[in-house]
Amino acid sequence: MPAQIFASTWHEQGPAACARKAYAATQMALPLLFRGKRTARGVAAYFDLITDEGRRFYGDSFHFGYFRTGSETLAQALDAHTDLVAERARPEAQQHILDVGCGLGAPALRIAERYGCEITAVNISREQIRQGRELIAERGMSHRVKLVKGDARSLDFPDSSFDAIVCLEAAGDICVSEDDKDRLVGELYRVLRPGGRIGFSDLALHANPPPTDDRTLRAVLYHRGEELVTDWPALFVRHGFSVLDSRDIIAETMPTWDRTQAIYEERATEVVHRYGRRIAERTRAQVRRIPAILARYATFPVLSVLK
Repeated sequence: MPAQIFASTWHEQGPAACARKAYAATQMALPLLFRGKRTARGVAAYFDLITDEGRRFYGDSFHFGYFRTGSETLAQALDAHTDLVAERARPEAQQHILDVGCGLGAPALRIAERYGCEITAVNISREQIRQGRELIAERGMSHRVKLVKGDARSLDFPDSSFDAIVCLEAAGDICVSEDDKDRLVGELYRVLRPGGRIGFSDLALHANPPPTDDRTLRAVLYHRGEELVTDWPALFVRHGFSVLDSRDIIAETMPTWDRTQAIYEERATEVVHRYGRRIAERTRAQVRRIPAILARYATFPVLSVLK
């Protein structure tokens, strides 16, 4: 994290926010430095660290866009991705829905408003929970959407607690090992009532990319390629779910990167001022390489699964 960010944070939010960022940067870096891989604590720290920057440049939703036609704005495509996944969970009015890996709760807010349901949203990041609760209160939805800090691999809810579950591009962030993936899907099965559905999406790889591409993925997505190599439909079936619908939307997510590059170009002066020219140029170069890497190695399953 460049020094300019800490200076800006101090100026805009005060010393407490600056201290939170410094702590998060340390907690994120240590697992990579000493273990060479992510940990759950490092994932939480990563989102603690990047949330302000993500909101500043991209808005309140922390997932890829879904571009049906390719002409959508990024905001429209982010909402379309939320809608696509929610539809597969079949939420209904008065139902109790679980949102796993909820970010700031922006998707949960949209789902609750559209379907009239109540949502409990779980996130491992303290900072996203803090800011998400503020966002929900500002929208007057605290009675319908509740954000709680928790680990999706070990959920603090009784069996069969929820009528439906949404897991929107969060599983790969949460899971840092194959065992984590099994634990996550097992927990989803446990807390979902019989007959309930899950709407699920996530970026996955079908093969591990070579080292150069892997370094780019890690720099932009905070993932090693091998961590993302996952057959999610097979994993759900192995845990007793029935896969009702499965499609790959990797092509429809690709314009996300064009929109991201456009943001960097349109706000180039701000980006350079905030991060420094060297980091800004390196980041733009990495973002330009991502689409080709994903085109070769990635898939993006969207699933509707039934218990």
